[in-house]
Amino acid sequence: MKHLSILALSLVLCSNLLAQEVLQPHFTEQSQKIVVPEGAQIFPEIHEGLIALTVYPQLMYIKASSGEYVWEKDFVFTRGNDWNSAYFSGGAMTGWRQKPGSYSASPFIVYPDGKHRDFADDISNVSSFNEGYALIHKGMSAIMGVKQTFIDKNGKEVFPALTSTHRGSIGDMTVYPVRENRRVFYNAELRKYGYADEKGNIVVKPQFDKALNFSEGLAAVMIKENYTEQWGFIDLTGKMVIPATYRLRPGRFSEGLAAVRIGNSESDYEMTYIDKTGKSVMDNTSWNLNEFHNGYAWVGTGCEKLFVMNKEFQEVSDLTAAFYYGGNGFGTCRFEMFSGPPQDRLWGFDFPNGMQSLNQSGLGEGDIFAPSGALLFQAVDARGNRVALHKMTEGELMFCQIRMENESHLKEKDVYLSCFINAKGEIVFYFEEEE
Repeated sequence: MKHLSILALSLVLCSNLLAQEVLQPHFTEQSQKIVVPEGAQIFPEIHEGLIALTVYPQLMYIKASSGEYVWEKDFVFTRGNDWNSAYFSGGAMTGWRQKPGSYSASPFIVYPDGKHRDFADDISNVSSFNEGYALIHKGMSAIMGVKQTFIDKNGKEVFPALTSTHRGSIGDMTVYPVRENRRVFYNAELRKYGYADEKGNIVVKPQFDKALNFSEGLAAVMIKENYTEQWGFIDLTGKMVIPATYRLRPGRFSEGLAAVRIGNSESDYEMTYIDKTGKSVMDNTSWNLNEFHNGYAWVGTGCEKLFVMNKEFQEVSDLTAAFYYGGNGFGTCRFEMFSGPPQDRLWGFDFPNGMQSLNQSGLGEGDIFAPSGALLFQAVDARGNRVALHKMTEGELMFCQIRMENESHLKEKDVYLSCFINAKGEIVFYFEEEE
């Protein structure tokens, strides 16, 4: 699990003070204006020093250090792998564009310095990069099959042991991260998941119908028998150490415990925590349980209550009132302990750098909390309206959209502004559309 940064630790220690303060984003002499095309959408995270924006179907990137565009504005991405996460990872990103004289879009690799590399014509599909690696589909023959293989950021094929051939449906083209020197990989021919080390050597042969990342030496895997899903946990060697008896996808281990769901239906189950032997350490409950972070776990009881408990399963902070605001005021009724689409729900949410942005629906834009439930950051605009903050990103900045009035920095006197602010509420970057 991730440890607190120095900044996050200081925030936790002074959380009582911060809970009394409200940030009002404001300009300083150092605030930097970035001019963007009309209708531009700013992406809320900074990755590898770059700010992403789009004027569909075009992606653009700006250097956070200088405010300069990486490419000329006529360098058009026809489409990306995912418009909601068009970020560089490990020094590269894949995209699609229409080459001069071509009638269709082709994949290519893009680099943070503005250079790019086209793929050969026999590459039919590519995944997003994750930590410097991506997956490609090579060939287009329905009879001979399509080869699925890893590439590095230079487009070179790597990890030959993980190469497989698929026929029919594409399957899983996700590049999973390395966790505890184990990477989940999908064998397209067997349609099974296994684990490899960081050098691409197979450590656990593909045999699972679904596999999750390792955490604290254990990983949740799923085996399907007679159309029935059964989840259990394996160790780093692939040995099943907690039998596959759970019908619903469990959470990962965090601080020695994992939240699991007891039941057969996504809409009807109870929850408990288990230790690394598989033993339940608390009574089954109808509550929604989250992972433990720094000794605390968030717990939801539907519309009734949202609170934080410690490792002794004692309530330490009632957060119900903190989430009754905005929109139609559903409060904790909409708060969810999972992320991801319904067919692939991931239980639990993390607190990267010791903080997370949470709102009425759980993860997202809202106020920023510590695992203990301490309110670290909230913000209001010029009219006193609450401003939703995105989670902290590179440069210890937070993205927000605010109403500004009568500001000398702006060409308009009443405007809705996209900007990145720091922990003092100072506007570091702000975006204005070109005239």
